[in-house]
Amino acid sequence: MSLQDNTKSNPNYIKDLLDAVPAGIIVTHQNGRINYLNEEAESLFGYSRGELLGQSIDLLLPDRFSRHHAQLRQGYIDNPSTRYMGAGRDLYGKRKDNSEFPLEIGLRSLVADGEQLIVATIVNISRRKQLEERLAKIIDASPYGQLLVDERGVIQLINPSLLKLFGYNKEELLGKSMDILLPERYRDGHEKLRLGYLQKPSLRAMGLGRDLTGRHKSGTEIPIEIGLSPVESDMGNLTLAVVTDISERKRLELNLKQANAHLEEFTYVASHDLKSPLRGISDLVEWISEDLNNTAPEPVVKNIERIKVRIGRMEQLIEDLLLYARAGKRAKESAAIDVHALIAGIIDMHPIPAGFQIFQDISINEIKAAKIPLETVLRNLFSNALKHHTGENPIITISAEASGSYCLFKVVDNGPGIPKGAQERVFRLFQTLGNSEASGSGIGLALAKRLTESHGGQIELISNSDNKGCSFHVWWPRFARKDIDE
Repeated sequence: MSLQDNTKSNPNYIKDLLDAVPAGIIVTHQNGRINYLNEEAESLFGYSRGELLGQSIDLLLPDRFSRHHAQLRQGYIDNPSTRYMGAGRDLYGKRKDNSEFPLEIGLRSLVADGEQLIVATIVNISRRKQLEERLAKIIDASPYGQLLVDERGVIQLINPSLLKLFGYNKEELLGKSMDILLPERYRDGHEKLRLGYLQKPSLRAMGLGRDLTGRHKSGTEIPIEIGLSPVESDMGNLTLAVVTDISERKRLELNLKQANAHLEEFTYVASHDLKSPLRGISDLVEWISEDLNNTAPEPVVKNIERIKVRIGRMEQLIEDLLLYARAGKRAKESAAIDVHALIAGIIDMHPIPAGFQIFQDISINEIKAAKIPLETVLRNLFSNALKHHTGENPIITISAEASGSYCLFKVVDNGPGIPKGAQERVFRLFQTLGNSEASGSGIGLALAKRLTESHGGQIELISNSDNKGCSFHVWWPRFARKDIDE
């Protein structure tokens, strides 16, 4: 049976159909008197049908709206069309108990029995308003600057973090073009970029590969990053921009770049301006030794040998410095590393003095990392533990375990340890704890620290308060990471 057949056979069919609609429907005469309402409208406003039929529609409006409603209604009668009422404004209805609720109203003109009627479709949007208010609170609480702009680039919403970032108050920005936040040299080209985004809106970072800056109220430029997100709303297509101040990061990058530039300059000087004259001195000493031809007094021979030793130390120091400089460059060739084999290989390559006990405690099988830098760090720590141990019953323990996204390596010995006053400076260049041959150049731990940190890890000297010896802990990333590996 068709809808038309149902209508003819059941006169109440249309009434039942309208009552089943999950939106309030109210039909009014041109004078605003209510001609019809469905069950949902009764439920929305808390009145029975009999209480509203013949009454003015203004009964359902808050006083602040009802005062001007007659003029608006006449404007609609003069120019009837299907439209949303109050576009861009917050509309509210008034219940029988005088409580209010937010609503959306759709209007349509209807001619029946020669009379023009107005059909209003009413939807309670309290739930949507609650969600919008929660969203607004979330945006306000964000530590990142956020603003919503419409299709014309006019600011519709702004949060406190962005106001603080750019130095404005809310009244100075709401309803204004977002160009006020851009340096003048960007403004001419921004219109084209904005229109291009509106044609293909998507989640994206703005200005990739470019040095973006915003303009503070004072005129100072701020290095920023911007993330864009399209937002659909009853106001049209909006764009949410999340703005992050990266001044501190830029400052750190500049400092790092300058430090690396100075280190590269030093590396060049060390490899060219120091090694060459040092090699010349070494040659002269050899020639003098040959000219003396075993006729030199014993003190002279001893002094010549001492000169050769010092030249060798200086050459090794220069090589160590060059190695330290190169350690700042991260090795990107990550691969699976068998931790058991790595530790065993480090122990095997060192001659173990008599009486030493070496223990292993490995509870992780494999990590993904650059092998050579990690091996260099652990080999340095193990070598130091062997070289500097002067106590009885020497014991060295190497352990490895998972620690979150890192592998924690520990090299622990029961030797003489490091005095508390010296523990803070052991990772600095040229820091040694003695003047013996075993003390070395003071590069080893500085090199280990530089290698570890350049590969996203951390190294610490843990003071053994209850026992003798040293405990070096190395946290090394055990998974490939985008922020480090790319």
